[in-house]
Amino acid sequence: IIVQAYKFASNEYRLFPLRFQFNFCDLFIKDIGGVGSAKCKNFVGCPSQKGKEYHICNFGPDASKLPPFIPNGRYMLELQGMYGTNEIWLAKVYGEVVRPIWKKDAIC
Repeated sequence: IIVQAYKFASNEYRLFPLRFQFNFCDLFIKDIGGVGSAKCKNFVGCPSQKGKEYHICNFGPDASKLPPFIPNGRYMLELQGMYGTNEIWLAKVYGEVVRPIWKKDAIC
């Protein structure tokens, strides 16, 4: 799976310098982004069964398993499922990064 991020700016999603690639099975085995610990899924591991439909639902990523220091804002992630050099599926995921605003205490 190839993941490319886009950040919403000037009324459109623009390329964001976050791109990575990982093996589909590792997504669940290594719990990348918290996908492996999702409660509502029917994928149990690799190898996958031919002709079976898999699903994941009501998923919210685990922030502790995502790259740190991503700026607040709206994002689109484009996920490409690849088999060798052939694209077999494409998904677009939309989300928003929001952190509470805090002020550093003044030391006198």
